[in-house]
Formats: sequence, C-alpha cells, structure tokens
Amino acid sequence: MSYKALYRKYRPHSFETVVGQRHIIKTLQNALQQHKMSHAYLFCGPRGTGKTTVAKLVAKSLNCIGTTKVPCNQCVHCLSIQQGNHPDVIEIDAASNNGVDQIRDLIEKVKYAPLEGKYKIYIIDEVHMLSQGAFNALLKTLEEPPSHVVFILATTEPNKVLPTIISRCQRFDFNRVNSKDIQERIEEVLVQEKIKFDHEATRLISQLADGGVRDALSILEQCIAYGEDQISVIQVNEIYGIATTQDKLKLLIDVLKQDVATLMSDIEAITQKHIDIKRLTNEMMDLLKEAVIYDYTKDEKLLVKLSKTEALELNIIPSLIALEMITDLMETAEKYRSASNVLSYFEIGLLKLMGRLDKDVKIAHKTDLIEANSLVIELANKQVKPESAYTQEIIIDKTETDSIIELETVPIQDAEPIELLSDDTKPPIHSEKPSKLKTDLNLDFLLQLMLMADKQKRLDDASKWGAIKDYTTDPQFMKMANWLSQSEIKMSGEAFVVVWVKEESLIKEINNDKLIEKNSEFTLSVLGRKARIFAVAEKEFGLASKEFIRLKEIKQLPEKTLIPLFKEEKPKVNKQETKVDHLNAVFGEGLFDTID
Repeated sequence: MSYKALYRKYRPHSFETVVGQRHIIKTLQNALQQHKMSHAYLFCGPRGTGKTTVAKLVAKSLNCIGTTKVPCNQCVHCLSIQQGNHPDVIEIDAASNNGVDQIRDLIEKVKYAPLEGKYKIYIIDEVHMLSQGAFNALLKTLEEPPSHVVFILATTEPNKVLPTIISRCQRFDFNRVNSKDIQERIEEVLVQEKIKFDHEATRLISQLADGGVRDALSILEQCIAYGEDQISVIQVNEIYGIATTQDKLKLLIDVLKQDVATLMSDIEAITQKHIDIKRLTNEMMDLLKEAVIYDYTKDEKLLVKLSKTEALELNIIPSLIALEMITDLMETAEKYRSASNVLSYFEIGLLKLMGRLDKDVKIAHKTDLIEANSLVIELANKQVKPESAYTQEIIIDKTETDSIIELETVPIQDAEPIELLSDDTKPPIHSEKPSKLKTDLNLDFLLQLMLMADKQKRLDDASKWGAIKDYTTDPQFMKMANWLSQSEIKMSGEAFVVVWVKEESLIKEINNDKLIEKNSEFTLSVLGRKARIFAVAEKEFGLASKEFIRLKEIKQLPEKTLIPLFKEEKPKVNKQETKVDHLNAVFGEGLFDTID
C-alpha cells in the first residue's frame, strides 16, 4: 500500500474525533437524531478547520444503515464513503468546475434517484469560485431540490458567495482551532506513530498551524522526516527559520539594558540562522503583549508564549511604555512591505525602542530585570485613620509591608532639565503641617502624594473614571467633566486623586482653590467618595516618578507629613456667647445676669 499523508491517514471518521467545532458538531448530531436535516448547508471557515471532513461525516450519517450509532463506520455505505468510491456522494471542486455548463450537467443528474444509498450528497468545495452564471444556474435547484438530494457547499471566502445562495442554505461558521486542542491532537498522532517528541516542539507546531489542524499535521510530517523519528523544538526552529523564545527575550533584554554593541551582535547571530525577520518582529510583539496582559492580570493561565519568570523579566517595562513599543514594532513591520533590506529596518526599529526607553526609564543591570517590577515600589506603611473628612495623615512604619504603590513612568517629551537632589544630598525636611493649602504641585508635594498613594485604590478609581463621559451634559458637573474627559488617573489616596491631563492649559483651572468643594462633590458622584483632584503635566509627573525611585533606592525618601487636602472649616461661634465673654472680661464674672 502506498504511503498516505498524515492529514489523510488521521482524518476523523466520527463526530467525536473532530478537533474543535463543538457547536457545529452538536447541532448536526441533534438534527440527525431528530431527522430534521436541511436540504442545503454552507460550511464557511479558514483552511484546515474541518469543513470537508464534517461534510463527509454528514454524508456517511445520512446513508448509514448501522443500528448502534451514526455513522457506524462498519456498514457498506460508511466504508465506501470513507474510501471515496460511493456512487451517491459526489465531490466537486468548484475551482476547476466553475462554468455554467458543469453546473447545468450537475442539475441534469440531480433528478435521478440514488444508486445505492438513501440520499445523494453533493459536496461542492471552494464554492465561491463559481462564476456568476453558474451561481444563477444553481439557484432554483438549490432552493427546491428533490427530496433525495442534499447539497453541502464549502468555502473559505463566504463574502464572495451570492447572498441569494447563502439565504437558501443553513450556514455554519468553522472557527480556527485552539492551539491547545491542536497540540493534543498532534501528540495523539505521535504516540500512535511511536515517535519521540518534547512538548515544547508540539506547542510550537500548534502555533505555526495558525488554527488549522491539516496544516499542523503537514508541518508535523515535515518535522518527522527531518528529525528521523524524533522531534525537538530545535529541529522545528531550524526547519521554519524561527527564533527561540530565549533568542527573542535576549534581544529585548539588550534593548532594556541600552547595550547597542550586544544587540547588534545578537541580531547578527540570529540572521546567521536564516531567521525570518518579519515573523521575528511579530513574535516580539506577541511577547510584549503577553507581558502587558500578565502585568495587568497576574494570571499565569493567560501566558501562552512566556513562562511566569520570563513575563516578570519583561514587566520591568511599564505597561504604557510596552504598548508604545508594540506600536513602534507594528510600524516597523508595516515598512517591511516596501523595504529592499528588511534587516536594516529591523535594526532601526530596535534602536528606536532603545531610544524610547532611554527617555522613559533608565535600566542599568540585568539583575534589576529578574527582580519584581522595579517600578512597582513596595513601601512599608501603615495607614492611620484621618483626623477628619478633610485631612489625611499616613505614618510610615518601615518594618511592615501592608501595601504596594505602583508608580508608572510616563514619557517625558521636550522636558527642560531641572536640578534634582543628588545622591549625597539629604532630602529636605518637611514641616509637620504646612501653613497654607498646597496648590502648586512642586516636586516635594508630589513626593508626599506618592507616599500616601494606594495601588488598589488607584485601580478601583481607574475602573470608575470612564463614567466621566456621562457627566459631560450634566449642568452641575459639565465643566469639570469636559476638562477631565481626556484625563488618566496616575495616583489615588483616601482623600485625593492625581490625574494626568493632556491639555496643560487646563491644569491651573482644575487645581484652582475655588473649585475644591465643587471637585469633591464631583468625585463623590463618580468615585463614591469625596477626594481632592490634582492635575499634573506629563513631564512633571515623569520627573517626580524618577526622583521617587532614586530616593527609594538610596533609602532617603522623605518622612510622611500631615497634608490638609481641603480647606478646614472654622467652627461657627455663638454671638451671644461672644458678648458674655466680653462683658466678663470687662466687669468680672458673676457681677451681672443675662436676661436676653
């Protein structure tokens, strides 16, 4: 017997063995059991997702004469259809039989009764390739075929099929198969073929298949031939010109370390392996995307291409910066279409990433990468209940670790150089209680707010902040809502929020003392609590974040102090008591009685 390709050898022969498409399988099985099969079906979906396979299973089920289950794969009809020689199951390739004459010939034969089975099944593959005239010739027959005929049309491009054809069929959309399901199917085949493999290799093959089981088995077959009955991830990488995850991480680490010489050397080493640069760029985007997802969720189950340790390595990059890096890589990939030298564009793209990081975050040693996110600063603190609803006082206890504050370094564009504290300069001593309300957000004041910030509260506030758009037409809060509609929460405390505002001209307006009470009513409606709103510029917050990190590293963070965030209301004084006190002071106490 001649050799048969794996995708043909392991084509599913029952509904239970079809990989994925459970929604379609269940619908068809129920229709078969209830004898409610339609006269025409349209199977749509990407290549290799099981359209033709399911069509043949439907054909077997309709003509099966077994008594146990359908299809039984034992009766004469099932075996004949499985071998491809049943006279009542006609497969037509519309790519090569797309003319009016071929369709007319088909229509002429439709009226004849089945030769052996109960039904005649016409499976028309790539039906979108039919000409306009062929579609029109098929319309009437497809709408009202003889009772013994079932049409199954399959296509990868349903948008090219006439709407009048689609309306006459039951449409089933086949989805790309999940990578994990493909990996399980590949490993089942390898076990049956008695071939050694490692799970990383099968995982990589399932990703290369891009949701197609047939493609996965074709790739697997090529790897088996190359590896001589043993498959490893190195062999898969060599065959398809794929960089390993470690290779890609090494490039990103070079970028993070600002090491141009090593970066160029590693790019040269990768190109010697004949790696596909376009694919490498897309895969680096995927790694950064997974790192961002993990940074937001901390859910290992969402990691596909990275391990937890690898994700933590990349989490040194603030998520906002990582997203901007992904955008840069997307722009680089777009330029490959017109590039005569793709490698040069790739090198320039990575240098651009390095330049962005050079502006946004300074990273010097690889040891910093293996630590938990250095921009997620763990401050040992203990919160003390505020004295009143209008003040917030927090005292640091450096022996405890009750909360974590996350500081995000934002891009600093065209920032003027400012003189920050040097490493050997002791930070300024803050007074215990400022004499007046702080509205000028200088460096010292921002540092105090950072000490009082709470990560969880920031996340909670950020999830509610989008409701601002609902207040843009509210007469009471219209002005403030429109000012803050494009803002983003950077820090939150018990009685304050710090927001980044794109339009710097609005910052002074938002921080105006006269609007303090108005703002607190606004935050009560949006966030559910009264809070003072502080607006900051992009470059100011970025500089303050860097200074906070620097002071934390040299253990010279300022002490927390009591900051009045709202104007304190003076207690109302009884006028009568004031007069009595005055008379007592003049004439002495007890010398007169107060009548009125």
